[in-house]
Amino acid sequence: MATEPGPADTHLHQTEPPKIAFEPTDWDLAPVAAVYIATLVLLVISCLVLIVAYPSALPDVSRALHINPPGPRLQVNSEADLQRFRTEEEQQLNGYYWIDKQKGIVHIPIDTAMQNLARTGIDGFPKAQQ
Repeated sequence: MATEPGPADTHLHQTEPPKIAFEPTDWDLAPVAAVYIATLVLLVISCLVLIVAYPSALPDVSRALHINPPGPRLQVNSEADLQRFRTEEEQQLNGYYWIDKQKGIVHIPIDTAMQNLARTGIDGFPKAQQ
């Protein structure tokens, strides 16, 4: 008596693997490149169209910004005041002077202070491996 193959028997004798559908993870490069190139062309063309449409727009713009606050003017020459202030700050940062003469506290320039600190280190701070 011959038996007909059942569903379990046909599964064992399949020669081709089942077709598997998958979703690609990457886009094709051609459409992305086309959109990129089209965007660049659009930007260049729109700049050229604006230059042709408004030919006097570029040279009439002054690049200097002159905004004066309303009076009364408290500074007669603000540029000179700023320069004087910066000079005083530089002298204070880079000069020697007494902070407290009775306690023996002296201000030293920043560069000298950093060199001294690098040479001697900080008390209680671990030394670097050499």
